[in-house]
Amino acid sequence: MSLKMHLQVMSLKGLLFDEQVESVYLNGDDGEFEVLPFHYPMMASLPEGEIKIAGHEPIPLKVGVLKFDGNECTIIMEESESTKTMLMRWDEQSKKQ
Repeated sequence: MSLKMHLQVMSLKGLLFDEQVESVYLNGDDGEFEVLPFHYPMMASLPEGEIKIAGHEPIPLKVGVLKFDGNECTIIMEESESTKTMLMRWDEQSKKQ
């Protein structure tokens, strides 16, 4: 049994991702870091980069903030142009299913 945490990724347009995950790998102002289940509570600012979620496609971001507390990770981000392209692809895939 693997440990998991709840991850929500939100933009001004709405909820982009909402699932249980094993880890999230991010770029922060002071370098790269990974958030694992039951991580110590934290807040971080996120510069332009990607949200790399174990077992999922990376989500590009322009800028954002992260809050982790009580095994809940919340990322609020501003979408980049590549995020918009990715979301259109996800939408097309979901319509085919």
